Amino acid sequence: TLQMPDQINKKTSLICLIILFSAIFIFRISHIHTKEISWDVLGYYLYLPASFIHHDPGLHSIEWLQKINDEQQLTATFYQVGSNSKGEPMYFFLMGMALFYLPFFLLGHGIVQLTHYLPDGFSPPYQIALVFGGLVYTLIGLIFLRKILLNFFSERTTVFTMLIIVLGTNYIHHLTIDNLATVNVLFMLMSILVWNTIQFHKQANTRNLVWIAAPIFLMGLVKPSEIVALLIPLFWNVSSIAAFKDKMRLIVQFKGTILLCLLGGLLLFFPQMYYWHERTGKWLYDSYKNPGVGLDLFSPHILEALFSYRKGWFIYTPVMVFSIVGFYILKKQDKPLFSGIFIYFLVTFYIICSWSEWWYGAAYSLRPMITSYPLLAISLGYFLNFISEKSKPIKYSVYLSICFLIILNQFQWWQLRHFILDPYRTTKEYYWAIFGKTHKNPEWDQYKLVERDFSGKFEFKNRENYLHKVLASWDFIKEKDTRFEKDSAGIGIYRMVKDEEFSKTFSYRFNEITSKDHAWIEASISIRFPDYSVESKQDPPLLVMSMEHKHGIYAYHALELKPDSLPMNWVNYKMVFLTPEMRSHKDEFKCYIWNRSKQLLEISQFKLDQYEPK
Repeated sequence: TLQMPDQINKKTSLICLIILFSAIFIFRISHIHTKEISWDVLGYYLYLPASFIHHDPGLHSIEWLQKINDEQQLTATFYQVGSNSKGEPMYFFLMGMALFYLPFFLLGHGIVQLTHYLPDGFSPPYQIALVFGGLVYTLIGLIFLRKILLNFFSERTTVFTMLIIVLGTNYIHHLTIDNLATVNVLFMLMSILVWNTIQFHKQANTRNLVWIAAPIFLMGLVKPSEIVALLIPLFWNVSSIAAFKDKMRLIVQFKGTILLCLLGGLLLFFPQMYYWHERTGKWLYDSYKNPGVGLDLFSPHILEALFSYRKGWFIYTPVMVFSIVGFYILKKQDKPLFSGIFIYFLVTFYIICSWSEWWYGAAYSLRPMITSYPLLAISLGYFLNFISEKSKPIKYSVYLSICFLIILNQFQWWQLRHFILDPYRTTKEYYWAIFGKTHKNPEWDQYKLVERDFSGKFEFKNRENYLHKVLASWDFIKEKDTRFEKDSAGIGIYRMVKDEEFSKTFSYRFNEITSKDHAWIEASISIRFPDYSVESKQDPPLLVMSMEHKHGIYAYHALELKPDSLPMNWVNYKMVFLTPEMRSHKDEFKCYIWNRSKQLLEISQFKLDQYEPK
């Protein structure tokens, strides 16, 4: 009987794990929707229906995808499909996530054969099977998280740490409703990696080394930047030059196994590399080609990533402040362990902040940080142990603060799910307007960031909230270019002669246009078509406005300039353009006429009006 409480205590963290996963399972199963395979998930998943259903593993055609999207509206634009130098379609994302979807896709495909559902890769059996697969990966991640924590802490500290990670952070959103995205798999792989790193440094053997290498390579195949996870085993228990030399000797000792692991990693990456070579002629290829989004290592958004009301980590996941404080305690109590964890944390956090789209779409809080939580749970556990030894006023004050922050996280997650907390446009003013609210007042929308239409359409509704000025106009009388002249009626015109494909260009850096986060630009033009005939089948010219980053276009809007039935009639056109989410304030806005058929054109006015937020 004296041993009974200890036996029960040894099962506490297991009971906690079962309860947490059961809650996650019930919540997720009850929130399956009809568009589970949409947006980014659609891009990760494309490999499977293309290969197994449409017999086009190389994605040479996307007609089938366009048809499905017309029916189901899975994405506003096909950003999930890139292109090679010939303009042929290619997968935008790597095939890592498709590899993890595969067994559950096959399960769904098998169920479809026995039912009346369409075998199109998107009907309910496929979606339900993938959701179930995501839950399997969540469970594996939690199992290894518990094993990691029990290696360092008591059952009590393990339970508290697990509760904080699962209920007090953005983990709860991205491993439930959003469990088909990358962070679910990455959290699992990170947990497996950390556990086997611990085991290898207790008992260095081939088995543990292989189980270190496998998740690292798989993480790289899911998300290339995650290859930095190699820093974890490399610097684990390394806090001095002597310790680093010992680690190098250990690497030499296992050089044969390491070479075999590298070969295995190469074999794992080979299908991806083979695909790149077949479609581009290159074994290594950057498929993430988007001038508007990328890794800008010399322009990190550190303060925004931590404190922005849009997605700031400490704003929406404030309980993790205690994990950061825990690093100080960890360093004092176990410096060798501190080094490996902290070096990885600094590097990966810097990379996360250096991604130009640092808010990561519709994420809740700073989504990529979840991958680091199996490590941050360790520093959090050290903090909890430290606090447990303090006086009751200090101890209970911290515990109450943690409880409040967990409740706050759950409430804000509820606000997000009920469209009170905006996943894209939240500002400081909007955040505090909705703080603690269970409803949304339409008047509060004025505090949000500008609304952007993901389809690329522009509708300028609220001009009264903007200050107007003329950004640029051509003076058709004073221009000295020979193409500027007066016609017989004395009207100043700009004449685009035959074979002249592009007009003169208005060009401005974004920071020359505005110091705000966006501006509307309206182009006005009067044009006539002296050589136009009804019988001609020429492509009409385009009025183009675009934004460029290092000569790569990442926002483009064009309006067809169709002639009047009478060629010498002047036709007036207007087009508005909303500047995109800027990658750099030095990016260049351009406006010009693209005379696709190289016909004779005459322009009598060309003006740009700028509208800047008040």
